[in-house]
Amino acid sequence: MRGLPATRMRALSTLSWWLIRAQFKTRRAATLLSMLAIALGVALGYAIHLINDAALSDFGRAMKSVQGDPDAVIAARDSAGSVPLATINAIARDPAVLLVAAVIETRVRIDNAPTPVRLIGIDVFSAMAMTPDLLPRQDEQAAAPNILDGGVYASPALLARLAQSAQDSQSSQGKDFGTRAGGTLKLLRGEQQWLATLAGDLPVARPDDLLLVADIAWVQARFGPADGVSEGRVRLAPDTDLASWRQAWAQRLPPGLLIRAGDDDSARVSNLSRAYRVNLNVLALVALLTGAFLVFATQLTAVAQRSTQFALLGVLGLSPRMRLLQVLLEGVAIGVPGSLLGLALGYALAVTFTQVLGGDLGGGYFAGSAPLIVPALAPALLFLALGCLASLAGASYPAYLNRMQPLAQALKTGFAQRPPADARPAARSWRYAHSWVRRLPLLPLLLALAAFALAQLPPLFELPLAGYASIALVLVVGIASAPLLTQLLFGWLSAQPLPAPQRIALQNVAQAPLMAQVAASGLIVSFALTASMVIMVSSFRVAVDQWLDHVLPAPLYLRSKATPLPLDLLGALAAPAAPFAKVERMANAALTIDPQRPQVALLIREIEPRDPAARLPFTGPLLAPPAAMPAVWISEPMAEIYRLAPAQTLRLPLLGREVEVFIGGVWRDYGRQFGAVVISREDYQQLGGNFQPTDLALWPLPGQQAQATAWLAPWAEQYGLEVADSAAIRRLSLSIFDKSFAVTYALEAAAMLIGLFGLAVTLAASVWLRARELATLGALGFDRRMLSHAVMLEGALIASVGLLIGLACGIAIGAILTHVINPQAFHWRMALAIPWTAVFAGAVITLAAAVLASRYAARQATRLPVAQVLANAQ
Repeated sequence: MRGLPATRMRALSTLSWWLIRAQFKTRRAATLLSMLAIALGVALGYAIHLINDAALSDFGRAMKSVQGDPDAVIAARDSAGSVPLATINAIARDPAVLLVAAVIETRVRIDNAPTPVRLIGIDVFSAMAMTPDLLPRQDEQAAAPNILDGGVYASPALLARLAQSAQDSQSSQGKDFGTRAGGTLKLLRGEQQWLATLAGDLPVARPDDLLLVADIAWVQARFGPADGVSEGRVRLAPDTDLASWRQAWAQRLPPGLLIRAGDDDSARVSNLSRAYRVNLNVLALVALLTGAFLVFATQLTAVAQRSTQFALLGVLGLSPRMRLLQVLLEGVAIGVPGSLLGLALGYALAVTFTQVLGGDLGGGYFAGSAPLIVPALAPALLFLALGCLASLAGASYPAYLNRMQPLAQALKTGFAQRPPADARPAARSWRYAHSWVRRLPLLPLLLALAAFALAQLPPLFELPLAGYASIALVLVVGIASAPLLTQLLFGWLSAQPLPAPQRIALQNVAQAPLMAQVAASGLIVSFALTASMVIMVSSFRVAVDQWLDHVLPAPLYLRSKATPLPLDLLGALAAPAAPFAKVERMANAALTIDPQRPQVALLIREIEPRDPAARLPFTGPLLAPPAAMPAVWISEPMAEIYRLAPAQTLRLPLLGREVEVFIGGVWRDYGRQFGAVVISREDYQQLGGNFQPTDLALWPLPGQQAQATAWLAPWAEQYGLEVADSAAIRRLSLSIFDKSFAVTYALEAAAMLIGLFGLAVTLAASVWLRARELATLGALGFDRRMLSHAVMLEGALIASVGLLIGLACGIAIGAILTHVINPQAFHWRMALAIPWTAVFAGAVITLAAAVLASRYAARQATRLPVAQVLANAQ
């Protein structure tokens, strides 16, 4: 290329541009479908990236707004614990410490509103340097106390909600419910309450933050803790080594406290949804892969249709290398506009999804978040390159075939479906083909063994990377099996006594299988993806449904959203007049096992230690603890994440110290992805814990469920509690489950649509390649109806092969998703449940759609000008 004269280079550039334009003009539909396929794959991946990046950034900014930018944070490992003031004072006296900002954070209700809000107690002087976003603004127009005199300050979002609640409440006429500065707010936490005066707002608070800020001393006096704080946020001197300082202080702190770096919070937020984000991105890449198959089909048919023209250009001096580069350039010409369209479509999808599903894409990680989508240049260029690479990969094999075409044969008979090294005599017999095909199963078998071996590997970097590689190999196994099954099946069927149109269709597939394999491969990938996701989702849904049966034994449930239940309600439930046969209480807390991981839920339950299986769905044996050692039962995700097993002992950060507990069993939990620990109320209280119930399971007296619900209604209204029956909780849980897989369903539909497009394009091209053959049949007496039926039968047979192999691959991938990807990425295990009715219904619908798609090719076959084709053949 470097040695070519400038004139020749310009001529070649003009020729290349002319060929690209001619390709786009003569094959508008196929080229447009290829562009749309690439655009769809890029759009899904780019939209997922934009949403995840925006959600993580938004969540990180929200944390920084409240926490500030400390070098280190001192906190209790138990959410019910606190950092003693003596520890805060000792750290403040360290010469390496510039500043320690003490903070108390708790959750309170305002006038028994159903949703608690965060109340943050700060020292206004240290907050100036550490958390400036929490600094209050005094309302000068209202005669209200300042922050040091007991005033509280609300974020703009909370003020707007309070104003709306006051307008909606019929009882608010003539009363001040704290919607303006100077008004009174009634703050409640369990039995504790504070009639605080609203003194102003928080001008720098984020638009969606529901916050109250007050002086730390006032919060401590009203809600505690009396001798401690929630956190101590530390700013170090510039010349201090953070790691060494943390290590030195970690050895001096009590066991119930931890010291973490400020960056640990960012890592914890990222780890919160990393597996979910990676899973969606892999699915988007699979959709892009199916787009590459469509480009492959389009470019292969384009090369086949123009084989004579390329051969003529070769005779006139166009080198094989230039012919290869021309087809690759045409692939890039499809990928660039397709990728640019995908970027625009991806941005639109991201904006739409955040409004409909939120920033968590239905995953439940950033509930209530609808972040602002702000594109960045580097990711956009990356997805642009991925789209172009997929298009280039799809065009690579057609380009190779174009380079290897024998010029004389292409000028005489047209396109050769294999390179010369693999060429066979045109009149080869079925027996010879069968002997060649018998050697093919070795490759799929080796690939299948490699896929099985990869599925047995542990996660890498806490992600199921080997599992994803195993899925890719399963798809390759399916594609590699297509030639074997196509030739064996259709070769055998073509030898059977059948009517002429059917026999011709079978012989076409058996003797010239390349186009059939291309069409089948697209359907294999798309249907395998769809079937596997249906199988995985069905298995998960069945498991969740059965799990709900076990964890929702009571008819009614009451909860207070992590704030303690009022004592007068608990006393009324214990009275003989209460219409309940049984009441079980439960308290919720959280433990920090690893500062860079999300917290583990601590569930304190009224459970019988000798029979915990009556309330928990265990997955293995139950073991009795040694004497004088408390027993805990850990969830399956916790066992997976921290590599724990029954009969082990665990040092649990509990009640300000590390308590050695015995793991009595592992139970199934689909509600808490990052782990949970259950301890009985008796053991918790024996350890010195204060049992403050937050949730209740209620069994009404026989036949009195309606009366029990009516009995609870005044309490729920007075204290802002939630009451729901088990059926309503089940419906809500399953609806959340379905919402979390909404994006998955979109990816499935995209893959199937692309596969059907590829089938239609490839069948139309195969009709063109057999123009002489079909014209000859027309001259021998085959009417349009017979030719149309033959082509449609061919499409149905090719689709059947693709669906059959795709179903087998889909079951294998579904098993990998269920038994490898889910446990390694989300720490959930479940049994494989194949919804045969749904899978077969999808296969039938896809087959019908494939037959309809083949009607386009059938119309092409009946429109062939017989006389002109035969004249050109001579």
